This record gives sequence, structure tokens and C-alpha cells, in this order.
Amino acid sequence: MRHAESPGRRVAVQQFVPFLHARDAVGNHALTTHAVLTAAGLRPALWAAQVEPRLSARARPYRRYLRGRGRLSPMFRDVLLYQSSTGAPEMVASLLGLPQPLVVYYHNITPAAFFDPYDAAAAKSMREARLDLHRLSRRIRVALVASQYSARELQDVGVSDVRVIPPYVSSGASAATADPQYLRSLRRTRGQLDLLFVSRLVPHKGHLHLLRMLAALRGGGIDARLFIVGARGPQAYMDTILRLRRRLGLEEFAILTGSISDAELAAHYETADMFTCLSEHEGFAIPLLEAMRAGVPVLAYEAGAVAETLAGAGVLVRTLDPYLLAEIVSRAQCDQGLRAELRARQLRRADELDSLPRDEALLEAIHAAAER
Repeated sequence: MRHAESPGRRVAVQQFVPFLHARDAVGNHALTTHAVLTAAGLRPALWAAQVEPRLSARARPYRRYLRGRGRLSPMFRDVLLYQSSTGAPEMVASLLGLPQPLVVYYHNITPAAFFDPYDAAAAKSMREARLDLHRLSRRIRVALVASQYSARELQDVGVSDVRVIPPYVSSGASAATADPQYLRSLRRTRGQLDLLFVSRLVPHKGHLHLLRMLAALRGGGIDARLFIVGARGPQAYMDTILRLRRRLGLEEFAILTGSISDAELAAHYETADMFTCLSEHEGFAIPLLEAMRAGVPVLAYEAGAVAETLAGAGVLVRTLDPYLLAEIVSRAQCDQGLRAELRARQLRRADELDSLPRDEALLEAIHAAAER
């Protein structure tokens, strides 16, 4: 297995991502990929359609590559690497017009129906992404995917060489020291049960189910709080969350923190009794890996790649009934033996996921594409 190019065949990797944002799963994966390719001597360049200002030095406008300004001398052979997660029809059309071998990392695409009631533009982007995937399928030499769940989607559109390797996930809050002042505040105000969910506030992530579950817990006499950590999503969805929270009388008990620092998130991991994920679509479920790393017992709804990510660790549920969920959470909270077993299984699973040979799989895919 090679970790760098051989002297007789010099490869340069041109990586394309529609949007490069800090604290974004796809953006973090693209940046780590760039670092791995650099260390392997594959002379990578990172190209994007939109770049967050603070990352402007890390990527260049992709149209410059199309004009030939990013290409090296003829002694190098370019391999194109595309990070697929959202609609980018112009970028995809450009890639389809290039002769270089193409590798795609497929992060999965959220079904547009989740966004239809809240954000027409986002729903349109999801549909465009599905069309992009079909258009790319005939050109993909090697595909990398986050899960077997995602692999099946690519195989269904005719991609033959599909390799499963989870995305790069930064250590983030799991390696941070908890903010002491924030930690004291959480401990001072806690009741019987603190629940945590970390995700951007977007429709498929199940926040409404979490609110109904919290109401059922509190209605059953349990002094529970729910912390929802993550950036705001579509305004119409935010309004729906706030209306339901108000109707259920949960303004004081369902706390929307917004984006917070890794040190503040580490404090939440330190104090949370359970990480509850009722997301209805996950291509890999990065938040579950982060919670397992942090040693917080996980309860998750079986959707997408959730069961595959947990692989027997955590509590997997197949219901969204708030009263059944409240009963399951309550029982898990009271069973200290189960909680200890969950932590142990989850830490083993997190170690297993973290030790997968991501670098080797990436480099093998690049070389396989270059040689065909």
C-alpha cells in the first residue's frame, strides 16, 4: 500500500467542494483530506464555489482551475476529488466537462421533502444534488462513502467501485477542557435529568420530537431539561420549534444555546445524563460519534445510518411516540448498571471508528482512479 506517489507517476489531486465553512462537517472533512493528501506528496489544491471569509486562504475559486490557472506542468496527472453533499449544478457540470479521472466522496443528501415546508431554496438544492449524483455516476471511477447506507444509494445509480470509510471527524469538544464558569452554571441549575442534542437546527434532525418527549417526561413528574446545541436553521423551522416549545410550556426547560465554543460544549458533555438523537435522516451520524467519545449514554432513533454508526452501542429505538420515548429514557436514567455498560460499549465503538484506516483508503482510491 502506498502513502505517496511513486517516482514514475506523479499525481496531483484537485479537490472540489461547493461550500467551505468552518465548524461544518463537510468543510472539516475537506480540510483534513487536504492535509492528508499534502502529507502524502500528492500536491493537492482545494477549490470551492463559496468560501467562508476566515477560510479564504485555504481554498480558491473553482473557476480558476477551469481556466487552467491551477494546473501543474504536464508531468503531473490531475485526479479530481469531489465532496458531494448538496446541490452544485454549475460545479458538477464543469467537472463532467473535464477529462481527468474523478473520485467522489459521498456524504449523503438529505431528502428534499424535509425542507419543503420550511425552506424552498434548500429543498431545491437537495433535489439538484440528487440530479447531480445521477449525472456524476457515469463518470465516477472510485467512490468513497460515509456508510453502507450511503453505498447502497450510489450502487443504485450504477456506481460500481464504492468503498466505505467514515468521514474525518475533528476531536473538537471531546478533546477540549470544559469552560469552568459555564460548567458551574450547568451544575448549579440542574434538576433530575439533563438531556443533550447537538445539531444545526434543520428539519430532519427531529427537534420537534425531542420537545414532545421532554413534555412527556416532565408530565410524568421528572424534572428534566433539554439542551439543543447548534446553529440556527431556516427561519420558518425556527418559528415552528419556538411555537411548539411555547405551547408545551417548555420555555424554561428546552434551551436553544445556538453555536457555542468547544469548551462550552465539553461542559455539556460533562453534565449531560443522556444524548438523545431523534433525527430522521443521517448519512453517518457524526454527533453520535462525538457523544460516544465523550462518554455520554446515547439514545437514538433508527434512521439512515444511525444503527450502522452505533453498531450495538447505545440505545436504539424504533418509535417516535413521546410517551414511549419518555419511559425508555426514564428507565435508562435509573439503571446505573445499564449506563455503565452503555459508556463502555460506546467508548469501544468510538475507538473502533476513530482507528479505521481513513488515510489509507483515501490514498488507495486516488491511486486506483489514476491508474484506470
